[in-house]
Amino acid sequence: MKFKNYAKFLGVVTLALGITVGCSNTSTNTASNSQQEAAQLIAEAKSALNTAIEGNYTWRDTGKIIKKAEKALAAGDVDKARVLADKALDQTEMAKKQSIEQDKAVKERFSKS
Repeated sequence: MKFKNYAKFLGVVTLALGITVGCSNTSTNTASNSQQEAAQLIAEAKSALNTAIEGNYTWRDTGKIIKKAEKALAAGDVDKARVLADKALDQTEMAKKQSIEQDKAVKERFSKS
């Protein structure tokens, strides 16, 4: 009887240890994936900003927002980094749309003269 109890106890301990190790590895992998995704998002924002600079339609604060995102990622605040990188990407898209609309407005105004 004592052997059965010992075997059950050993089985429960092994199962608990396996679950603990498995869960800790999963959260570590998720965190590193999250950091990689945030870094990728920041890289996309930088690329979009460079395109905006080349097209001469960048907004003043977009570069500052990207720098804040990089600092947040370096400090380990992945969520803040993602939010800021998303904001920078949105700003580059809005700047591009604004540039297109302004070009249309200028062409319409001066083509009538």
